Parts: sequence; structure tokens; C-alpha cells
Amino acid sequence: MYQQHFSLNELPFSIAPDPRYLYMSERHREALAHLLYGLKSSGAFILLTGDVGTGKTTVSRCLLEQIPRNTRLALVLNPMMSALELLQSVCDELHIERPAQQDSIKAHVDAISRDLLAAHARGENTVVLIDEAQNLAADVLEQLRLLTNLETAERKLLQIILLGQPELREQLAQPSMSQLSQRITARYHLEPLNLAETRAYVQHRLLVAGCREPLFGNASLRRLHQLSNGVPRLVNVLCDRALLGAYVQNKSQANVAILNRAADEVFGARPDHQRVRVALLGLLLALLVTLVWFNYGYEKPVVVEPLAEEIPPPAEALPSPPPPPPAVVATPVVTSQIIWPDADHALRSYVLAFQSLFTLWQFDYQPEQHGTPCFFAQLNALDCLTETGDMDRLYAYNRPVILKLYDANGDALFATLLAVIDETAVLDLAGTKQHLPVAGLQDYWRGEFILLWQRPPGYTGMMHVGYSGTDVLWLRQKFSQMNPAVPLVESGEYDALLAEQVKQFQLEQGLLADGVAGVQTLIHLNEASGAVEPKLVQLAEGQD
Repeated sequence: MYQQHFSLNELPFSIAPDPRYLYMSERHREALAHLLYGLKSSGAFILLTGDVGTGKTTVSRCLLEQIPRNTRLALVLNPMMSALELLQSVCDELHIERPAQQDSIKAHVDAISRDLLAAHARGENTVVLIDEAQNLAADVLEQLRLLTNLETAERKLLQIILLGQPELREQLAQPSMSQLSQRITARYHLEPLNLAETRAYVQHRLLVAGCREPLFGNASLRRLHQLSNGVPRLVNVLCDRALLGAYVQNKSQANVAILNRAADEVFGARPDHQRVRVALLGLLLALLVTLVWFNYGYEKPVVVEPLAEEIPPPAEALPSPPPPPPAVVATPVVTSQIIWPDADHALRSYVLAFQSLFTLWQFDYQPEQHGTPCFFAQLNALDCLTETGDMDRLYAYNRPVILKLYDANGDALFATLLAVIDETAVLDLAGTKQHLPVAGLQDYWRGEFILLWQRPPGYTGMMHVGYSGTDVLWLRQKFSQMNPAVPLVESGEYDALLAEQVKQFQLEQGLLADGVAGVQTLIHLNEASGAVEPKLVQLAEGQD
């Protein structure tokens, strides 16, 4: 009804899974990366959990579009079935002929096993994706675990992806599920959108629908996030109802009052009763203020002055107290193992790690105001670099980094490696600083890390012979700054002479001397030219 009123090509907030409206926030992209990593690692189970409407199905659809062509997929969308019915569904999805013994679990497992071996011989992988997996009974989960016992010497013949609500995590945390939980090689809990992501989500859908005018102001978007808690499905429903309300009132925008009315209709609130409660609270507050005023403010306080003889004579000057002893700086305790945070802090470890890293760069990062961390970095002439490597790689960059760590259950958490001092790693894990030997990191870290670095103006990628851009001129200025005897060439062309300068610098810094200016070379160039940036490797106190 409101499509023509707002000059929209179509309704922007339909809950139908239209791929054109797909909005992948940073946490959705991270969830997808976990699933893809699980598929590539040939593990048995991959787990994705999240509250209703947070976008698990969206992530799974993206996953299905990116799985290799040699992958066979079985989709189980209604898991409320027995173990035998689940095996029958897997047979049907994979086009496996059901055995003659229709009621035999063993016969179905044997048929699936023969098919998996044949698929492996053809070079095919087999994946079973189960949606709403929190509805799986304990005996069905155990049957799934037994299915993953089918393997060769090199790999599992079957991978199972479980999508479910948060109670699935609790179910798998039970002691009886420990064998299955240990086989989960990748797991991720998808959280709702933050305020910045909610704003970007709404704007994205409006743009796809052909909207060129802001239909929700900043105050309305803040209220929308409060009402929806950042759950995309609720955002869609509330926005749709709010635009309908704005159309009925002939408004050009959905204001906060219209959003509140939409929420009353969606959530079934009773606004009349709410207004009565607010009025009663206001009346009680007014009565309380009045009583306080009558008891304490109406009468003037009585000041009792002491008698003349009661006034003590002036005391002699007392000697000044001795100075306090110098503060003792506690030596940090180096532990052999990481102390993991509680569940709430663990879920926020990604944001907390970035906040800690930005603090080292003298920036106050607040995700509710600034959006995703890498977008905030780009606004401040920084950039995110995500890589996989070892400690030598970190030493080569010599910048504080965010490490992706894994606990005993295989859950991923993020910690900031603030510094390395005398082979001791200083970590900030979910707001708590910890010290442990660098060698001990290998028990928790698989090589994944993120760092921040100062990128040149106009930087788009590695600079090499034949490349041109404003970042090349920045590179020439850096070399001239380090060696004023070298005349500055005002050119944005990356020629052979500049490549030789880069190669010589790389040799001096102990880098791969290929004459290509990549991130590692640019980081060292920033440092050599005097840029003030945080360092990873630091000297112990008292050392020169």
C-alpha cells in the first residue's frame, strides 16, 4: 500500500529470502568464513548457532553458493524425526536406494557407507546440512556421530553442518555429548546486528528497492535498534509496519512515535495501559518530591554555635608525615595456560580485541557509534590485514595483532597480542591482560591473525613496475624523506628505478627483495621514516 507513496520499485522489507536484498554484516561474513574453514578442514561437524532471525539461513545460503562443485549436499530442514527417519531422509537426499530392510538402522547405515566410499572414489565430498538442529533428539545426535565414523586413512567421508538456536550449544555442552562436541572443528555463534549495522542494513534494503530519500531518521533508527535488538527479521517486520503507518498518516518519514505504534502492533503491547502506568509513576514521583520538600526544605536548619569557653585554643603545628614508601611494581605472573573468560565476555571477544588494538593506535573505538572495526580503521587512514602465518611472520610485521585462539572445546575467541617481551606474550583476552610464554601460544593458535597498519593515500594494492597512482608519489616522498640527497621525482609512475630503490630497502630490512611494495615493505618504510606506530617486540624494563 505504501510503495507508490514512497516512490519504491518494490517492497523493501519483505521477509522472503530474495538474494538481491542480501546484507552480509561483518559478523555474518565471519560466520561464513568459519563454515568454509570447517568444510576445507575435512572435519566431522560444523556448528552455527544464533537466536531466531539473526541470519543463520542467510549465511547457509551463501555457503551453499560457495561449496566446491565436487560436493554432494543433503538438506534436512525438519529434524524432528527418529534416527531411522533421519537415515531415510539422508538416503533420499543423496539419491541412495533404500535397503530392502526398511526398518533396519544397520541396513541404512551400510547403504550410506557404500555410497560414501563410491563417492570418495569419484573424488566427491558429501555434506549433510541440518537446519533447526536444536530439535534433534539425543539418540539422533548419537546416530549422526556414528555416521561420521565412516572415514578413510586421509579424511572423513561425511561432513555434517548443524544450524540451530542457542539451546543447541547448551545441548552439546552436556557431558553425554562430549564425544560429538570434540568432533566439531568449526563453530560460531551469530549475534544480532549492532546499531551501526542495523542502520546499514535498513539503508541497504531501501537502496535495493529504489529509495533515494531517507525514510528513517537517526532517532528512528536508534529506536528501531532498541525495539528489534538488532535481529534482522524483527527489523524487517517493524520497518514494514512503520512505513505503512507513515503512509496512513501521510508522512514522508517514519518517526519515533510511528515506530512505537508499530512495535505495539507487532509485539501485542497495550499502549493505553502503558500510558496509565507512566502517568501513575509521574504522580508518585511528584508526591515523593513534595514530601521531601516539606520534611527537609520548609524549615530552615538550626545552627548551634559553640560557647566561647568551648572554643579550643589554636593547636601547635604538627610535624609533616613522612613521605610514603615508593610503590612496588608487581612483576606480572607468567602462566603456562590461557585463562578463558566467561561466556558473556567470550562472545564479545572480537569487539573487545579490536577496542584494545585501537587503543594502542590512540583511537577510541565504540562499535555502536563507529560501525565495523575495519571500516572505522579506513576512516582513520588505517587498514586491516588478515593473514595466516607463524610467529616469524608476526615478528616480520612487528605490529600488535589480534590472534584467533581456540579453547579445549574448539570454540574460537579473539585476543590482542599487545607485546612480546623476552619471549613472553602479553595478551589482552576479553579485557583481561595475561602473560604466557610465546611457545605456549602454539597450543591455542592456528596461525590466523589481524593487524592494523597505516596505508598510503590512494593505496589499492601492491605497487610494482607498470603500476601508477597517488600512492606511488607517497612512496617516492618517503624515500626522499629518508635520504634527502636523493632528488624527489614528482611522478605517480612505478618505474624500474623506483623498483630498484624498493629492492635495496628490502635488502637492508631483511625482507624478500623482489622490488614490489607490499604491505610488509610499506610497514617497514613507515617505521624507517619515523612514523610513530605501536611495536610488537619490546624490550624488558631496564634493558637498553
